[in-house]
Amino acid sequence: MQFNLKKMLSLSLIGLLTVAVLGACGQDTKDVSIKSDDNKQESTKKTSDTNKSEGTEKKEETKSKLGSRTNPVPFQTTAKVEDELFNDNGDSFPIKFDLTVVEVVRGDAAFQKLKSMNEFNEPAPEGYEWVLAKTKVKFTESETQDLAFRIDGIMNFKMVSESGDIYSGDVIATTEPDFSFEMYVGNEKEGYITGLVKTGEKAQLRYEEILDGQVFFNLQ
Repeated sequence: MQFNLKKMLSLSLIGLLTVAVLGACGQDTKDVSIKSDDNKQESTKKTSDTNKSEGTEKKEETKSKLGSRTNPVPFQTTAKVEDELFNDNGDSFPIKFDLTVVEVVRGDAAFQKLKSMNEFNEPAPEGYEWVLAKTKVKFTESETQDLAFRIDGIMNFKMVSESGDIYSGDVIATTEPDFSFEMYVGNEKEGYITGLVKTGEKAQLRYEEILDGQVFFNLQ
């Protein structure tokens, strides 16, 4: 299979960064909020739910943090993610950006679409199927206008099968438009993220900063 230069450089950088920061990777769920049906903000700070039943005592049920693997962001729901940027002096600047999985295609339909994007994209290996997720990002808030936000479909995202599998083989596909962007506050972009999941299993998309947490999105 042939890869474009950008993808080859990205994969090489992933390997180097993984070795360099393996012991320091942030596995905590980032702070996320979503728009609920009644247009009120549902925050990750709310981690418990109260169930009421007539004639019985009030019962509290603890929930996992929104955006965690056990409580992922619902499909086609916009998540407002809190993060930060750093300048060369190490000063941090809080930011917020919106992430939305707009559309998901799987299996042979996904492969045919990938083939139309790049004729050298290969079929999924045995036991796996392609997932193609059209995803939108909008850089909404920042305490500085001088630093750009970077996000990349290979560097920052993984497909996770329901069984917990994350494909680690050497079959990779390229997409068009690719989800790899650098932007300043106020800008928004849309592109495709692709990956392999176990055939027939439900799947999630995991957004991850190497040093600063992760967010899971349902893909169905």
